[in-house]
Amino acid sequence: MSAPKEGPNPLRPYYVPPSAGNNTGTPSASQPSPTLGVKYGSSPSATSQSFGSSARNILADMDYSDYLSDPSPSSTATVKALAEQALWKYTSVFLAQPFDVAKTLLQVRMPGSAPPVRPRKFRAVQMKPENQIKRAGFRYSSAESDSDSPTYYTRPKPTGLTPPRRPRPRRRFGSPDRDSSSDEDEPHISARRWSTHILDIKSPSSLTAALSTLWTKEGAWGIFKGTNSTYVYSILLSTITSFARSFFAAIFAVPDPSLSFQISPSAGSVGGLDILSSPTPMASLAIAVSAAGIAGVLLAPLDIARTKLMLTPSTHPPRSVMSTLNTLSSWTLPWSIAPVTFLHSTLPTFMSASLPLFLRSKLSVDPVLTPSVYALAIFVGQGLELGAKLPIETVLRRGQMHIAQTGSQAKETHTVVVTGPYKGLVGTMRSIIYEEGERTITAAPFKAGATSRTTSLARDPERKKGQGLEGLWRGWRVGMWGLIGVWGAAAMGGAGSKGGEF
Repeated sequence: MSAPKEGPNPLRPYYVPPSAGNNTGTPSASQPSPTLGVKYGSSPSATSQSFGSSARNILADMDYSDYLSDPSPSSTATVKALAEQALWKYTSVFLAQPFDVAKTLLQVRMPGSAPPVRPRKFRAVQMKPENQIKRAGFRYSSAESDSDSPTYYTRPKPTGLTPPRRPRPRRRFGSPDRDSSSDEDEPHISARRWSTHILDIKSPSSLTAALSTLWTKEGAWGIFKGTNSTYVYSILLSTITSFARSFFAAIFAVPDPSLSFQISPSAGSVGGLDILSSPTPMASLAIAVSAAGIAGVLLAPLDIARTKLMLTPSTHPPRSVMSTLNTLSSWTLPWSIAPVTFLHSTLPTFMSASLPLFLRSKLSVDPVLTPSVYALAIFVGQGLELGAKLPIETVLRRGQMHIAQTGSQAKETHTVVVTGPYKGLVGTMRSIIYEEGERTITAAPFKAGATSRTTSLARDPERKKGQGLEGLWRGWRVGMWGLIGVWGAAAMGGAGSKGGEF
């Protein structure tokens, strides 16, 4: 018994038929019932058309305005949003580039390497007394001189006790004189140290001193060197990291760590990664670290070119990204700096992504229940991350300049500072702490009742070889100020809620 076309069904007076879907009336011959069509010999095409129209009608009646603010953005709006995001990214890189250049100079620079005086190629010819008299306007004749007068301008004859003087070897015209060089006893000074572009940085740990010296030497172009390469590197790094992370998450059936499933994404995510909401946090952590390592290894040649552009004079070509890449011996990661590069890429991601998981599982600090303690712990953790990253970054920059100088296809690579040696990860750290430069150690205060001589000896500062542990953390101040600025902007409701380094 079919339901009437108009009015409620007397057997079901409180039933309201749905407005979407098939009609409640009797199906016509052209449109058979989808539930009885196959049983009574209706065609499958008619059944599929009925189900398709039913689904379209149901989806058309649904309202997605509560879930999507703009369900169908236009192409113009999409292009405008991408242009604004690219402009914002370039502006942030442009403002941070002077501090990055100064930090790189301090990390690579060999301490105590002031620009030496350039040696003279030709020594001044000493004029003979006869020539001096002729230039004064007098005529000198040997016949007019008295034979009894002593000869003041003749060389005395060697006595028997005086050893005979060895004759000087003849040299070709235009060759530099050995006596004129003040660095004959220093064969370790290479030819590149005589470059006129070497900066005289007074303080080895001052960013402002490095910036002012570079500004005086090269002007505004000097402090913004490598801006375009840094911008391209940052864009490619984030793109390759996101792609590799999503690819591995899809392959291993793990939620993408960059997608947050919490009500407040900024509460539990650090650096754009959300490990807490993942059902398998350890697998998500491994995927995030692996993606960061792959991106760092693939972009290692571009990072070498970026470091080379920062440390070479702004007046020396090439200055473009592609031209600098062409001067490298290979577009792959050299084996000598492969461990340092992989560690530099993966360590910050590992520390920032595993910190929320450690706080929640071991210390019971939750971003929802204890937000203040959680925010303070995240800030301290990012400071520790900066402290662990800077020594590895110092070693990496020296290794990159070593590759750029030894493996470059150009004739000679001039740098604005005398670069320190690269001896591997542990060897370079040991050389910085114990071998390079000198540091002053303040003596301990003298005890009461000590003699005057002992007091004077105790007050004298002691000079020790090497930079000490401070040499591994060059540029830590700009990192801490950037961290404080990002968290300050997040506290005021800015765009830095995810945290990070300036």
